[in-house]
Amino acid sequence: MDYGKLFRRSWEIVWQNKFLIILGFLAALGGSSGGSSGSNFNFSVPGPGGSGSDPFPADAFAEVADFWAEYGGLILGLLCFLFILGIVFWLIRLAAQGGMIEAVDRIEAGEKMTFRTAFSAGVGRVGGLVGLNLLLNAPFIIFGLLFAGLGLSFLFSAIQGNGAVDTPERMLAIFGVCGGLVACLLVPLGLLVLVVQPFAQRGLMIKQLGVVASIRHGWQVVRDNVGDVILLIIAFLVIGFLFGLVAVVFTIPFAFLAFIPFITDIIQGNEITFGFTQVASLAFGGICLGLISAAVNSLLTAYRSATVTLAYQHFTQKDGLQKVV
Repeated sequence: MDYGKLFRRSWEIVWQNKFLIILGFLAALGGSSGGSSGSNFNFSVPGPGGSGSDPFPADAFAEVADFWAEYGGLILGLLCFLFILGIVFWLIRLAAQGGMIEAVDRIEAGEKMTFRTAFSAGVGRVGGLVGLNLLLNAPFIIFGLLFAGLGLSFLFSAIQGNGAVDTPERMLAIFGVCGGLVACLLVPLGLLVLVVQPFAQRGLMIKQLGVVASIRHGWQVVRDNVGDVILLIIAFLVIGFLFGLVAVVFTIPFAFLAFIPFITDIIQGNEITFGFTQVASLAFGGICLGLISAAVNSLLTAYRSATVTLAYQHFTQKDGLQKVV
């Protein structure tokens, strides 16, 4: 396959059909394509000696219990809101991904496509795309729920038991060992899913296969074209790295604006509190930053999807990319 012509043809399709960039924005919602953001909070509560060397002082869980009693309802409400919002974004993202696949396939066949027809095609197959994603990611969902349940059970039992020092240390050791063993299994499986899933999605959208048949089809495409797939992955890593450098430079100012109240408090050395206003401001800033990140990554998302679709046509038909190869 002539990769130079493949990448040029993908760019031509995206640039001449700019509604694909809008679909790319919708597909980038949820952060699957454009990186992720997170916050890590380290609380150091000094022990009786004031050194802070004891990771689990006797009153640490009592303070957590007091915090939960005051803000537990707010936190649960916010988590429910974010969960529902995440589900909505996820469904929109899947429909947009399906729409881009359908649009590029039809455009390459000489048909005219619009945003409405492309997105409608994705919506029409969103049930299959949901099933495909859930089935491929079932091991990660199960282990994630299991570890989350164990963690919450440990936290609440520790709070109710006033935080016995030896219990959390043993639990952390168990969590560390189990997490390491699970990671050894899930990391290779996750890499395999990342490679198979794009081709399975195209089998579902283009060939109208069922969920299980699409997964088998995606695996067959990868297995039969493993060399070309590896070269595509390397190319996408390079392109993604270069684009990521530009995206970071563009996104940092918006990140600063989104969280400016907290940044100002940190710079001024003020005590950071988490009342309703602060939590709402943090959530709003996170949503705005997610939307900005999706907008920045919309072009790369559309371009990458078009390239994979054209490569998929070549892999499955060999003469399906006569314009490209």
